[in-house]
Amino acid sequence: MIESAEEFKRWWDAPQSLERVKKLREPAAPEVWREIVDQHPECRAEVAWRRDLPLELLADLRSDDDEHVRWRVRSNGSWLAAHPEDAEPWRDDPDIPITFRLSDDERELLRRGLGEWGGPANCTEELAQAMGFQGVADLFEEGRRIGAAIAAGQAVSRTDWTRALLATEIVFVSDVVGSGWDWETTTGYTDSATLTLLRGLQRKIVWGGVVGGVFGTRPPRSAP
Repeated sequence: MIESAEEFKRWWDAPQSLERVKKLREPAAPEVWREIVDQHPECRAEVAWRRDLPLELLADLRSDDDEHVRWRVRSNGSWLAAHPEDAEPWRDDPDIPITFRLSDDERELLRRGLGEWGGPANCTEELAQAMGFQGVADLFEEGRRIGAAIAAGQAVSRTDWTRALLATEIVFVSDVVGSGWDWETTTGYTDSATLTLLRGLQRKIVWGGVVGGVFGTRPPRSAP
């Protein structure tokens, strides 16, 4: 059982492991959950999915500034039992500006990732469209706008967050169309540091309803 906010935070900060996952899933008293939420805002998304939280605490988290936290609440079975009308967050308007609780390095990585397409990367028109842009010229123009806004801590649309994450994932990894081997030289981020930051961003940024909705087409499901 989690006995204090400090204990939960220690495990939250610990390296990923099966032991960490099991520990963070242990129960805690309502007052401990309240302390965690109040003292460690960065842990709110980890707390918000739990079905044993008091509804009044879930209500507070539903109004959090971080879209990831709100999304977790709206996927919480206890919350939906009391508020069934609040389901399906992926159907929200993807053009409404939202924010995520990110570190400065995470924000800078997205800015650098978008900027790399104008550097050593070799994007095609088709790939730019697959990443949610109208073409390569739009990737350059919109990428600068999105990257600058994210780095400045401003809210951007769920579509823009999705485009920024996808574009960074591809440009970092691919040596065919992205930066590949040049990444460390042109960005100053080592591969290991980049991967750590990317994994954090993948956990924090919600993109449901964008790929296959706003841009891209999902294939029809095969009959069972």
